[in-house]
Amino acid sequence: MKRYLIFLPLLFILACKHHTDSKYPGYTTKNGKDYYKYTDLGNSHKEPRYGDVMEIEISYAKMNDSIFWDSRDNGFPFAVFLPYDTLRSGGTYQRILLGCNEGDSVNFIVPAEDVFRGILHLSLPIFLHKGDMMKVHTRITSIMNATQFAEKQKIIRDSRKDMDIQEQLNLLQYVTVNNIPTTAKQDNVYFVSLHSGTGIEVKNKSTVSIAYKGYFLNGHVFDSVSVKSPLQFRLGDTAQVITGLEIGIKKMREGEKAKIIIPSQLAFGDNGSSTGIVPPYTSVIYEVTMLKVTDPGK
Repeated sequence: MKRYLIFLPLLFILACKHHTDSKYPGYTTKNGKDYYKYTDLGNSHKEPRYGDVMEIEISYAKMNDSIFWDSRDNGFPFAVFLPYDTLRSGGTYQRILLGCNEGDSVNFIVPAEDVFRGILHLSLPIFLHKGDMMKVHTRITSIMNATQFAEKQKIIRDSRKDMDIQEQLNLLQYVTVNNIPTTAKQDNVYFVSLHSGTGIEVKNKSTVSIAYKGYFLNGHVFDSVSVKSPLQFRLGDTAQVITGLEIGIKKMREGEKAKIIIPSQLAFGDNGSSTGIVPPYTSVIYEVTMLKVTDPGK
């Protein structure tokens, strides 16, 4: 976004026209679906180019401004990294970020489904519903070329040398405080049946229909699927779920509800989730309800 003074009157007129058409005061829209406004303009004129990576501080909030996820809460580097190609092929609000300069801050109001199902490839959280709008707050921390990004990755790796040990300590503390017996640890995940089932046992290649809630050791929910809109897939065919969750699901039977505690090496690993929602070296917990099991071949 070039900032030549000669164009400011024209930009002001165009902005006012967009604001008039917008149902959210102060926000601009180009398609009547996604809305945005600049809250701060950085001092840099550095724009992203093909091959660059944008380091972005980002948070998600409900329309009442209640923030439910913030990259700054996940520890160093307190941001997510999005390559130029990812932004260019992403949703409208991501493509708008390509027009930003280093240091800019932009707020968005966008359909929640576009963010979770379209961009993050996740189900809507339990507190958001189809048709809901949500707020996305962003700040472009830096714009890096390939060499600079490699240097940044090295700094991040060096800072994470002790994170694996810390995760193990956190997990040990959780199972100890919650009185989870060592016998619950099977195939490197902790499996705790919360409600027994009497239906068909899950086998490899079984088709299952599940509802679940995924959360961190501190109880913060990051993903969920409701009973009304369950997730259905066949075990072993595709990577529909993380490895640790599939291991736990194979220990269940129809009608059962279970808690599955999964260390990062069987969850999202040392890089965290691709969306940035789950940080690196983070154990996760899934409470799964096995709604239906279909035997292989049926």
